[in-house]
Amino acid sequence: MVELYLDKPTVLGTREATLPSPKDNEVKIKVHYGGICGSDLKVYKGVLPYAHYPCRPGHEILGTVVEAGKDSKVKVGTKVVSFPNTYCGKCEYCLRGQSNVCKEKRSFGVTVDGFFAQEIILDSEFAVPIPDDIPEERAILIEPFSVNVHALKKAKIDKNTKVAVIGCGTEGLLCVSILTYLGADITVLDIVPAKMEKAKAFGGRIKSLSPADVTDQLFDVVVEAAGSKGAIEMSMQIVKPGGALIAFGICGDAIEYPALRITRSEITIFGSIIYTKQDFQDSINFLKDPAFNVAPVLSKIVPYTTYQQAFNDALSGNFAKIVLDFNAN
Repeated sequence: MVELYLDKPTVLGTREATLPSPKDNEVKIKVHYGGICGSDLKVYKGVLPYAHYPCRPGHEILGTVVEAGKDSKVKVGTKVVSFPNTYCGKCEYCLRGQSNVCKEKRSFGVTVDGFFAQEIILDSEFAVPIPDDIPEERAILIEPFSVNVHALKKAKIDKNTKVAVIGCGTEGLLCVSILTYLGADITVLDIVPAKMEKAKAFGGRIKSLSPADVTDQLFDVVVEAAGSKGAIEMSMQIVKPGGALIAFGICGDAIEYPALRITRSEITIFGSIIYTKQDFQDSINFLKDPAFNVAPVLSKIVPYTTYQQAFNDALSGNFAKIVLDFNAN
């Protein structure tokens, strides 16, 4: 079988590999689709200090179990998506349902080999069965949607909640899709007008606002999905008193913290990182509903053999989710 292989930052290729039969709790998965994520791009560029090289990239995949070890929780023939971060199940965080911050967490495609291959071996604990009635073009979005499902649970959001989404990249678009479905009053902000137009493609009453044009606008909930210093600092200034800020954009820069405003306005700040298995199930429930619009999120599906162009397109910022088709020869 063929796998993608990142020898070092920006040096991406393919190679032949042979897999053994799965042992004990493992499964062998025939990969159908693999979604390119922002973290894949950071690993590719070499900007994640904790990434390991060489490695097989990728962590978002959809496939079918073709072989199973004797203790596997998942049977042959089951369609699955990957759960891209391990957890120990024993630490204080796992025991209180916060496996997403497990102290022993490892990230596939970042700290250990990932999933961009025609076939992979995986511990069945991290192979999540999905219903057969979800089209594969929607099912490949379960993992990235789960990031947003987890984040948006932090605050009370219902019809007419005024929500600002800062950053209209792929995660921002995924967030807007859920908020549209929930009936929220949405305003999107991005420094790139074309990205805001993509967000408005979800329809409804979505408004756009350039960060440069922000004056006295305030929102019940602000979702920071850009992961930049400027976006984070702006997000703390446009939350209404008593409102909430949900921060899940990744940024390593030092920021100015408006302590007086946060305290006197009683603003709640929620950090949010990845998801739990329950978030996967909730994401599946969203995607099972044909009324849940995901069309603006999925830009294109391309043969895995065009991986270099696919990564270049993803890096350009002109596309939302790009998916590699591992069924293609």
